[in-house]
Amino acid sequence: MNKFILLASLLILSLSGFAQDKDNWELVYHNDEVGNTIEGDIEILIEAVRKGEEIRIYWSAPSANDKTKKVEHFADAKFLTVLSDSVVFAQIDAITGQTPDFDLQTITFKENLEWSLMAATNGKSDTMMRNVVTGEIIGHNLVPFAIKWYAKK
Repeated sequence: MNKFILLASLLILSLSGFAQDKDNWELVYHNDEVGNTIEGDIEILIEAVRKGEEIRIYWSAPSANDKTKKVEHFADAKFLTVLSDSVVFAQIDAITGQTPDFDLQTITFKENLEWSLMAATNGKSDTMMRNVVTGEIIGHNLVPFAIKWYAKK
C-alpha cells in the first residue's frame, strides 16, 4: 500500500510539473511581416535573449490557393542573435521539407530536402531549402513572416 501511495504521489508531482511547464511560456513580442510591433516590447525580448531564457517562435503561412486556410508552425530557437541592440534573429533546427495538402488534410515529406528558417523581428526572415543528397541549395529567400516570440519564464 505504501508503494502505491508513493508511486501515485510521484505521478501526480510529475504531471503537475509538466502542466506548470507548459504554462511557463509567455508571449513577449509579436511583429508583423514588415517588422512593426503588434504586441509586446522588443526590449523585453532582447533582455530575455541576453539572460539566456529559452525562446520559442510561432509563424503561419496561408494556402496559395485559398487564403482562408493556413498552416501554423512552432519551433524552439536554437541560435539567437541580437543585431545593433534592436533586432532579434532566431535560427531553428533544419527540418525535413514538407508540403501541406489542405484538401486532403495531410502533410507529406519532401524527400531529400531540408528546410531552414532564421526568423527576424524586423520582418526580414530568411529561409533556405537544401538537397541533403547533393548539398545543392534549391532555394534561398527573404520571406516577410509575422513572428510571435515566446520566452520561457
